[in-house]
Amino acid sequence: MLKIEGLKAGYGKREVLHGINLEIKENFTYLLVGPNGAGKSTLLKTIAGFLRPEEGKIYFKGEDITFLSPAERSKRKIGYFFQGGEVFRNLTVKENLEIAGLSLERKELLSRIEVIYELFPKLKKLKNRRAGLLSGGERHQLSLGMIFLKKPEFILLDEPSAGLAPSVVKEVLLAIKKMKEMDSVTILLVEQNISEGLKISDFVYPMKTGKIISSAVPVKEFKLDMMEEIFFK
Repeated sequence: MLKIEGLKAGYGKREVLHGINLEIKENFTYLLVGPNGAGKSTLLKTIAGFLRPEEGKIYFKGEDITFLSPAERSKRKIGYFFQGGEVFRNLTVKENLEIAGLSLERKELLSRIEVIYELFPKLKKLKNRRAGLLSGGERHQLSLGMIFLKKPEFILLDEPSAGLAPSVVKEVLLAIKKMKEMDSVTILLVEQNISEGLKISDFVYPMKTGKIISSAVPVKEFKLDMMEEIFFK
């Protein structure tokens, strides 16, 4: 589904990604694992189109999307969860979901909103509350709901549980797993809670100092010595 070749990107003159090569197969969840500063979020931003690469190519379903805008990538059903969760704070929960689904027919929109409410029951109870008054966990759920509502084929998730209480972390990640299975969506995930991230993932891409340091490792084969190699050597 996604193929990256020799990708270099960064901020100004500071190069963060040093020749990334990566392949993502359809209908699987891939977890990016690496220490702070490894370039995980930078990689997601570049795939989403918010950072322009200096070198390399990004292919999505065989199409070269290297220099497409984020809006054009969204039209190709690529979703992106910003770290912290992005919502329209002055609008209600329901209004946020309706805006996210503007491209859908009314009947499908209403059906998808109900699906989101089933995944995140709190949102249904709070549907008339302004998003700016939600807790951090509720805002994360709403942001995820807005992404999943549009039925993307490929989703980039940048730390969807960051800053959340442990009980809410499990709730959010379980909802991601359920939606992935329901819609057969493909996911590239950055998750600070590695143990919980592994529970919903199929493969791991180890990342260090701006490089992917091995091919995708099946979760069941991802051992402690690999963690030591990534974080402590």
